[in-house]
Amino acid sequence: MDAREVTTRVFVSGASVMCATTVTNPLDVVKVRLQTAATATGTTSSTTAADGAIATAARAVEREGISVFWRGLGPSLTRAGLYGGLRLGLYEPTLELAARGLEGGEYDGDGARDREDLKRRTSVGTKLIAGASSGAFAAALLNPTELLKTRMMATPTTGSVGAKPSAIRLLVDAARTDGVLSLWRGCSLAMTRSAILTASQVATYGEAKRAWLSLGVGAQDGFQTHFIVSMLTGVVTTAATNPVDMVKTQMFVARGSGVTAFGTLSRVLAAHGPMGLFKGFSANYVRLGPQTVVTFCVGEFLRERFGLNAM
Repeated sequence: MDAREVTTRVFVSGASVMCATTVTNPLDVVKVRLQTAATATGTTSSTTAADGAIATAARAVEREGISVFWRGLGPSLTRAGLYGGLRLGLYEPTLELAARGLEGGEYDGDGARDREDLKRRTSVGTKLIAGASSGAFAAALLNPTELLKTRMMATPTTGSVGAKPSAIRLLVDAARTDGVLSLWRGCSLAMTRSAILTASQVATYGEAKRAWLSLGVGAQDGFQTHFIVSMLTGVVTTAATNPVDMVKTQMFVARGSGVTAFGTLSRVLAAHGPMGLFKGFSANYVRLGPQTVVTFCVGEFLRERFGLNAM
């Protein structure tokens, strides 16, 4: 696969993830608020624990106005274009390398049919490794954008212009207060989540789509198939990533030094028990389900327009 084709794949993937991020940003804000509410207030009351997505959203609008749902959209779109483009766009080039290295798979580079045949012959395990690798690489490179996005979404405002922190201000404050390396706080968790996210998404989507088409129900590889399969993919991905996402969010909003993944995990378990790792699951799926649908449906559409093989 030459550099031009890799660049096209990264661009198409980034554009599809940006579309999905624009649609789901309000749900992402609710998810972050749900995950940070109990720890941020220092309480473990039953009211907080039982707090739902609708109540959280209503309270945010009451206190901060409807614009609260678009907090962090700038960093979110920047991250979506770069991070989403890299983690999904580099998957297939990585898969080709992994297939040759781990399975001795051969690919002569003569077009979409050969590439689709290679994907069909490659084991699920190799696909998971390829997805995890591209996801982890993208997360490590772009961790500061995820930290900024999370802090902007988590920080309440009074509604006045001066009280709303900008991305640059948060970036400078974080580096000045905790050091430049703090921008990579939670990087190991972010890499873990991104590896799980990408691996579960691409492997589940690809295998589920092939299984669905083999049943003859969908007849052809069109929008209906993409929609149904991506919704299923969203369920699997949410279940796989929610525990890591919960701990990562807590680390991103924590202040000061000495914040570790193990310490954060211990605090979450002590406060909420094992089910605390699935706090915000409903909001996470309500966000990740549509995001996965938009990402894959738009991605399939753009790939066809740019002459790329189907996902």
